[in-house]
Amino acid sequence: MKRLFTLSVILGGLAALGQQTAVTSGVVPDASSCSSPEAIQTAQQMIDIWKAAYNAGDAARVAALYADDADYLTQHYVTGVVHGRAQIQAYVQRGVDAHFHIDSIRILSVGCVPDLIYVVDRYESTNAGQKAKGVNLVVARRTPAGWRIVAHEAAVPDPATAVQRLDLPAAH
Repeated sequence: MKRLFTLSVILGGLAALGQQTAVTSGVVPDASSCSSPEAIQTAQQMIDIWKAAYNAGDAARVAALYADDADYLTQHYVTGVVHGRAQIQAYVQRGVDAHFHIDSIRILSVGCVPDLIYVVDRYESTNAGQKAKGVNLVVARRTPAGWRIVAHEAAVPDPATAVQRLDLPAAH
């Protein structure tokens, strides 16, 4: 449970982009197309809002980034799936109450098709004084209310049991 909420949950604060309104409202501005720069900007805005809200202890603002029927997949919940905005808020609140902190989130890749964006990121957190690292896959859908996360998977690799390297097979 020490790593329970090392979410980056890919999603956080527009202050650096000069859009403070989005940070306080928890609503990500609508990207008008799926061009790569706009997809990357939208993804970064979501990450910034998520991180800022989480670190401010505002589970409701984090949850506002999710669709009503979103799924959050995590190894830190007994069923592995947290379903719906209300349950996601309750899950995030557990990390907030434990004073977990997201130290950094770095986007590794962003992709999109019209009305969908996906983000893969790596995050670092401090949970109960222990450092943790993990990865997220976040899928967001454009809605009339703006971009909302519809699926989020967080994983915390275990260095003791993880594959240490991948050797490509020799060409035949």
